[in-house]
Amino acid sequence: MTTPANNAIQIIIAEDHPTFSLGVEQSLARAGNMVVMDKVSNGKQLMQLLNTKTPDLILMDILMPYMNGIEAAKQIRKDFPAIRIIFISMYEENNIIKQCMQCGHGYIPKASTTDELIYIINTVMAGQTYYYNTRQQPFPQNYSDDLIKKYKLTKREIELIQLLKNGLTTKEIANKLFLSSLTIETHRKNIFRKLEVKNITELIVFALSNRIVD
Repeated sequence: MTTPANNAIQIIIAEDHPTFSLGVEQSLARAGNMVVMDKVSNGKQLMQLLNTKTPDLILMDILMPYMNGIEAAKQIRKDFPAIRIIFISMYEENNIIKQCMQCGHGYIPKASTTDELIYIINTVMAGQTYYYNTRQQPFPQNYSDDLIKKYKLTKREIELIQLLKNGLTTKEIANKLFLSSLTIETHRKNIFRKLEVKNITELIVFALSNRIVD
């Protein structure tokens, strides 16, 4: 962790994937006016840390052990009302975002760019709220909605299929989405199972022929 500079936005990251957490910290270093004070891996650790450190902002994952992000945010809003909270999560369902709106000041998907993350932090610290709703980019304009529903593909899985079709490796996809290679492999196995394909070639042929990706 970097020593907080004068007038810098002091941030705590609450995220149970250390690789992603480190990636966010390194990305924020580009902003020049943001410093990560500390990182924790669950809501319980976060609440304990707030007894000794007071950040300006918390970047909060939703799904964490012991105490999830939404539960922690509710408690923080009660005990530390001056602290701003931005949820950063892979979940993009509207009902999840609505819960975030009730106890936070912003929401952004994990797949967002560094520039988008820096923008929302500056926006929230300026006293505004900002909720980046479900992104449509992973879906091509002519995607087969019925087929996606039939196979119960998630937005993350559609995005992953598109990236695999574009030739990215597991490591490249993990770096792009700020996720671990293990998480990407798990998503890929789920996709193979749902579509009943055995390899990347079969997956791409199926996805293109059925207009799941462009």
